[in-house]
Amino acid sequence: MPQLAYLAPALARVHPAWEAVLSTPACFKALSQIDRTLAGEAAAGKTIYPPREQVFHALADAAPADVRVVILGQDPYHGAGEAMGLSFSVPPGVRIPPSLRNVYKELAADLGTGIPASGDLTHWAQQGVLLLNSVLTVEADKAGSHGKFGWQTVSDALIDAINAQNPGCVFLLWGNWAQGKAERIDARRHKVLCAAHPSPLSASRGFHGCRHFSQANAWLAAAGRGVIEWAPAAEPSLLF
Repeated sequence: MPQLAYLAPALARVHPAWEAVLSTPACFKALSQIDRTLAGEAAAGKTIYPPREQVFHALADAAPADVRVVILGQDPYHGAGEAMGLSFSVPPGVRIPPSLRNVYKELAADLGTGIPASGDLTHWAQQGVLLLNSVLTVEADKAGSHGKFGWQTVSDALIDAINAQNPGCVFLLWGNWAQGKAERIDARRHKVLCAAHPSPLSASRGFHGCRHFSQANAWLAAAGRGVIEWAPAAEPSLLF
């Protein structure tokens, strides 16, 4: 892939199997425009999240064909130290955001686990859970600020690659925005599970009780793709 300026450190960490997707003419055209825009924003002194080397963190661990679960987010957290390039995830030691707290509550209710003390979901990503935001960057303290930068072209291409190249995975579509991507997914080969968004504003309207974690594992096991260890076995838990 030709060199980009701002995004170069992030692209260096991408699993090689994604490079063919990112270098297609439409995707690279979008990335080139995004790169110029982000470089300009940074030169103007604006703070951008996540850190530039983590923008493609979601693409580091698994090839499109090896993804087992996809969880779609909208855009990164916009508070200092929160975004790390994985949807819903925050680095160790950072306070767990409200939506992720609700995800953990559903996980505990569904699988009978404790509630993890850390909001770091790297252990999910390392098992083939793609934690993908539609928009991969944001300006500090301005939610949705990069929504018109062109990122949807890139994230849609990533979803399309999984749809085409993957033997079958589970898409967890939480909220109306994520469910709008369902039309890109071949439900004959993939399992699509929909629920309300885990935000405090909507979690009680269909997210709590959705049992997506057990359903995902049941489908993966039946397909011969193993199961996801959703809760770290040795990690202490918190009560909310």
